[in-house]
Amino acid sequence: MLILRFQRQGKKKDFTFRIVAVDSRFAANSGKAKEILGWFNPKTDKFELKKDRILYWLNQGAQASDSCYNLLVKAKVIEGNKRPIKIKKKKTKKGEVEGGEVEESKQPSPAEDKLMEQESDGKLVKELEKEQKEEFVADEKVEGNKENADEEIPKEEKSEK
Repeated sequence: MLILRFQRQGKKKDFTFRIVAVDSRFAANSGKAKEILGWFNPKTDKFELKKDRILYWLNQGAQASDSCYNLLVKAKVIEGNKRPIKIKKKKTKKGEVEGGEVEESKQPSPAEDKLMEQESDGKLVKELEKEQKEEFVADEKVEGNKENADEEIPKEEKSEK
């Protein structure tokens, strides 16, 4: 299947786009374009298109990419509404936001899951809260002072370990 899409040209930070007809299996920059149909400069918002050749390829069954389609609508080569453009998000390390800050996990812990289930049933809410507080206090004491951790952990948790 043929597709009309942009092919980036020019230097870094000083680029223009060619509008090309290319087989959809190939990348636009592969050099396997069937025909060059025009150009577009996004900085100056100027473009030049071969309208008759674009209409020829569209009649042959070629599809336009979303960005190319919007340019063709703007140039009044074809009629219709503009399409929303799908923008890819930048890939970052796991747990990081674009600003470099680490995201907090938004998934509830198993204890919170139990608590929410019990709240919906209306049973044993206070007991679960008490257990959760005891676990939290015990964890803080173990992390803070590992030498005396055995003395400060409640007896029930000692027997489990």
